[in-house]
Amino acid sequence: MPCPRCAAELKATTTRGVRYRRCPSCHGSWLPGDRLNVLKDKARGGDYRWIDIDLWKDRDKFRAGKQEKLVCPKDKQSMTTVRYGDSNVHVDLCEKCAGVWLDAKEFTKIAKYLERIVDSETAAGYVGELRDEFVDIFTNPKHAASEAGAFFKVLHLLELRFGVEHKNIAETLRSAGRGIPGA
Repeated sequence: MPCPRCAAELKATTTRGVRYRRCPSCHGSWLPGDRLNVLKDKARGGDYRWIDIDLWKDRDKFRAGKQEKLVCPKDKQSMTTVRYGDSNVHVDLCEKCAGVWLDAKEFTKIAKYLERIVDSETAAGYVGELRDEFVDIFTNPKHAASEAGAFFKVLHLLELRFGVEHKNIAETLRSAGRGIPGA
């Protein structure tokens, strides 16, 4: 399979248990299907798994970038360059096979963008996300296990954010829990 950027042969590789192809020359990556979301969900201990950026379903957030005119390495179709969520990162999508091309270091830029989302979310925002994840568990039974994982990740991040935003209350709650079995 040729690299859409430099035509070198793409090599199979695995990161965090996710298989994809990488260019040994320009270091770009070809991720078939939903592998970008899977890789994102496994990054940084799952801290990003609750952030749902679907490059195909969020039509109201879909924003095309300057078109790169790259050709899909799998089916030779022209790919569309789009922005990843509200970030300044541009990725190339194949409409036919749903594959994603990332240039070198674009996944690192995506991770930094997701990190800013995690760091800037407020305790109130996490409460809203917690509610959304709870609803997702019951409205999407096929994905209940992964949604439950996202629910517990948001609950953990809420606990951390609450401790930062409300230090006195958090310390009082921790102190009250000392000496109580299981607390």
